[in-house]
Amino acid sequence: MVVKRLRVVTLTVVAALGLLFLPSTATSAAVSPRLVLLYSFNTDTTSAIADSSASGLTGTLTNADPSAAFVSGAPGKGKGLRLVAPQRQYVSVPEDDALDVGQYTLAAWVRYTGNTTPDTHDRWEVMEKAGAYWLNIRTNGHVRAGGFYGGCVGSQYWKYLDSAGTVAPNVWTHVAATYDGSRLTIYINGSPSGSATISGATCSNDEPLAVGAKNAPASGLLEAFWDGRLDDVRIYSKALSAARIGQLAS
Repeated sequence: MVVKRLRVVTLTVVAALGLLFLPSTATSAAVSPRLVLLYSFNTDTTSAIADSSASGLTGTLTNADPSAAFVSGAPGKGKGLRLVAPQRQYVSVPEDDALDVGQYTLAAWVRYTGNTTPDTHDRWEVMEKAGAYWLNIRTNGHVRAGGFYGGCVGSQYWKYLDSAGTVAPNVWTHVAATYDGSRLTIYINGSPSGSATISGATCSNDEPLAVGAKNAPASGLLEAFWDGRLDDVRIYSKALSAARIGQLAS
């Protein structure tokens, strides 16, 4: 496990008369609801996947032809992304400090086929930052959310939760997981479907994020490829309320 290296950033601002004027757009970003990443796929036409959040985390569609990857998405959401597991397709997201979230919400609209490959290994990943946090669909249809909490190295920090309910294949379903520093909760179509008491900040490391696969370059590992469609993929650096999760699922 590669623990986050210390980064020291020095910002020097020189303003006339000692006054600093910030544009209104910067002020708005500062009070945003801590949206870290949003892939809606509505404007994507190439392998570059646009991030609609302020983070600007452009993803890269890997092993897929863009002309076939962007298809109809969840009802009322416009376009979605189709990934084919046998072709090992996924979205690679570069490592960035914005993805180191001590608390979080992971959310997406999903429609999986149920088809497995030798790389599936009992799950299809919706998204995962290896060694930090993840959200996936097990081959038995349950949603699993988890991560490393309170530390980055050692099985004692590895915790996960499986949903009480299941997600049917070939049906658009909204899935989400929230972690508020003391409780991990899974939602299916806006309704809670299990929770667990967990404590400690989520691990901060130098692994990249993958949407539609598990990608851990430090371990030479890439597996659990998504087979089906994804839409409205989101990460927040806070645990959203149940009411807000319900809005995302509507």
